[in-house]
Amino acid sequence: MREFDSKLHERIYRVQVEDYQNVEMIEFKNGEFKGTLTHLVWKTNRKEIRKDSIVQKIAIPNSTVKKLITELNSNGFEKLKDCNDVENCISGLDGTTIFFKTVKNGEINSASYWELKSDYYYNQNKVKLPAEVIKARKLISIINREFDLNEQFQNFLNRLPNGRYSYSMLIMKKG
Repeated sequence: MREFDSKLHERIYRVQVEDYQNVEMIEFKNGEFKGTLTHLVWKTNRKEIRKDSIVQKIAIPNSTVKKLITELNSNGFEKLKDCNDVENCISGLDGTTIFFKTVKNGEINSASYWELKSDYYYNQNKVKLPAEVIKARKLISIINREFDLNEQFQNFLNRLPNGRYSYSMLIMKKG
């Protein structure tokens, strides 16, 4: 993860899925763009204690980063509200949380949404889906049109050697 440097960076966008997947997109003041998709799992022992991490960092083509930053910005990425600040936004403890972060001019805007892709809890509570949740879903779909986050992570998991791994709150035994 890059530290924001006001002399170099125009803006940095980050989208993080729990603690195992991170998309970082940077727009530089000189008009260049750079981005990475990072996956992370931990090797565990038989007692499921985390030992070593395995990290995969994939460069995102600069043209794709430029396209994504432009489209995400025009769809409200920088002004996305946190779920805690949105009426009827549901959050929980287990499940998957997606974090959105913008750093621009040294200002930070962070937002997180729990179980973003699911209507289940809204339907159970008979609550209308908040507009900000729909907006956050749209932001994820913009990224997924360029490269599917679930598919990318699954490809990473499939290439791991046999062993025990941990990510998020899951323990995976391969082989």
